Amino acid sequence: MMHLLFAKLGYSVAGLLDTWRSELSFRQWFFLVIISNISALFLAPNIILGTLVIAFGFLLLAAELINTAVEAIVDKTTPELHKLAKKSKDAASAMTLVTFLGLFSVWGGICLSLIKN
Repeated sequence: MMHLLFAKLGYSVAGLLDTWRSELSFRQWFFLVIISNISALFLAPNIILGTLVIAFGFLLLAAELINTAVEAIVDKTTPELHKLAKKSKDAASAMTLVTFLGLFSVWGGICLSLIKN
């Protein structure tokens, strides 16, 4: 059982490292999430909002990983331009945007909370 767990962990680490090396957008989101999380530790008025910021940060990185996976498999299976390939890539990209908007909305709540107090 532990062997299986470590094997799966190895695949996950390999995926993270490969994405880190090959995807500028993942690195950009990663640094934004680091800044966001550190800021939340100091600015969030309560533990719930701070935890939401951190959770949405992880979700944003997960969305970018899925976006990268979709782009890679679409590029492998469909080298020519195709409307369904474009639709898949655009939807995966939109997932990252929607997740970012979730993080942004939590920060909006934090800012409103700070302004009111």
